[in-house]
Amino acid sequence: MKKIKIALYNGQLFVGGIERVLINYLKKLSLEKDLDIQLIINENVPEKNFFEKDIPENINVEFIKTAEYCNELDRVITQKKMLSKALKKGWSSPIKKIKELYKYIYYSIKKQWYLFYNRVLVRKWVKDYFSKNNFDIIIDFDGSFVDYLTKIDIPIVGWIHFSLSGMNKKTYERKKDKFIKYSKVIAICDDMLQEYKKLYPQFKEKVVRIYNPVNYDEIDTKSKDYSDLSEKEIDLLKKDYFVAVSRLVAGKNRVGMVEIYAKLKERGVKEKLCIIGDGEDRKNIEKKIKELNLDNEVLLLGERKNPFPFVKNAKLFLNTSLGEGLPTVLIEALFCNTMVVSYDCPTGPREILMNGRAGGLVELNNQEKFVEKVIEIMENKELQEEIYREMEKMVEQFKYDEIRKQLFNLFNKLKKEENQ
Repeated sequence: MKKIKIALYNGQLFVGGIERVLINYLKKLSLEKDLDIQLIINENVPEKNFFEKDIPENINVEFIKTAEYCNELDRVITQKKMLSKALKKGWSSPIKKIKELYKYIYYSIKKQWYLFYNRVLVRKWVKDYFSKNNFDIIIDFDGSFVDYLTKIDIPIVGWIHFSLSGMNKKTYERKKDKFIKYSKVIAICDDMLQEYKKLYPQFKEKVVRIYNPVNYDEIDTKSKDYSDLSEKEIDLLKKDYFVAVSRLVAGKNRVGMVEIYAKLKERGVKEKLCIIGDGEDRKNIEKKIKELNLDNEVLLLGERKNPFPFVKNAKLFLNTSLGEGLPTVLIEALFCNTMVVSYDCPTGPREILMNGRAGGLVELNNQEKFVEKVIEIMENKELQEEIYREMEKMVEQFKYDEIRKQLFNLFNKLKKEENQ
C-alpha cells in the first residue's frame, strides 16, 4: 500500500501547549508504517527550540526561516518595546528623550520592514518547496500556514486549539477566510465543535471532533523519574502540596490563584502551592506572593522538562485559567491520578471533568466558590472516591487507539476525494 505523504506545519518548537500536543502526535504517527510525515517549522531559534530534541528520528524537519533572521527580528521587537517603555518615563534631559524618540521611530520602521519581508520570504519558500515536493495532505497544525498556501491544490486540514467565542468582526472575517481554504477542520473538544458550527454554519460539514492524544505510558514513566530533581525537590514530593502547570501569562490567571491560595490558608489549609512554568507574568505573581506574605508557602519552580513527578504526588491540581482550548495539562493530571479543581472557563475543563463529576468545576472568577470546592474535596472521602471512578472513565477517551481510528478515517477520506 502506498504511503500517505503528509506535510505537517507548526510555527515554532518553543514551550507551549500546542507544541506539546504536536510532539505527542509525532511520537505516535512516526510509528505508523502507512504514513510519511514531513515536519515544517516556521521559526528556528535554537535556544528556544525546547521540543526539537523530542522529535522522532525518522521525521525530517525543515525550518523556513534561519536562526539569524529570527534572532534579529526578535532583537528589533525587543528594542522597540524597551524604547516604548522608556518614552513613557520622565526625563531629566529633553535631548535624551529626543534621541530615544528617534531610536523608537527607527526600530518601528525596521520592525514593519521585517514583518513585510517575512511575508515575502515565507510565500517564496512555500512556492519553491511545494513545487519540488508532492504531498497528499497538508496539516496546518497551529492555523498560521494557510495564509501562505495560495495556488496549492492539496487538501488542507486545519486545527482549532482555542475557543472561538468573543471574536470581534475583524477576527471573525479573518477566521472565515481560513476556513474557506481548509478541506477539513479538527476541533479538539465538543464545545469548540458546537462553537464552530454556530459561528460558521456554511462550513459545518467540514468540522470533526478529535481529542488530543495523551501518552499514558510515557507519563507514567516520567512521573517516576526523579533524575533531574534535587534532594530538596525529592523531599518536597513527600509533603502535602497543590500544583499548577502552565506558562506564566496573564490569561492563566496565576495571580488569581495566589489570591485563592491565601484564602485557603485563612481557612486552615496546610498544603503548599507549587507553580511550575515561566513567562512574562512572573513578576506580577512574585509581587502578589510578597504582598500576601506567602514567600515560604507558594513555590515558583520555573520551567520543567518533566513536571510529572510534581503532578503525580500532588494532593490536587489547580487550574485558574480564564480561557483554554482543550488543556492537555488537565488530562495529564487525570492520567497521573491527581484530582483537578478548575474554573469552568471556555473551553475544555467542563468536558474533561465531565461537568464536574471527574473533578471540581467552579464558576469562572468566583474565588470563594473555588476555595469551597477545594475544601469540600479535601474533606469528603466519599466524594474523592466518586471523582476517581469518573476519572478512570474519562482517560480512556484520550488514549491513542481511539484517536488513531478517527485520524486515519479522515486521511483516507481526503486521499480518496483527491484521487476522484
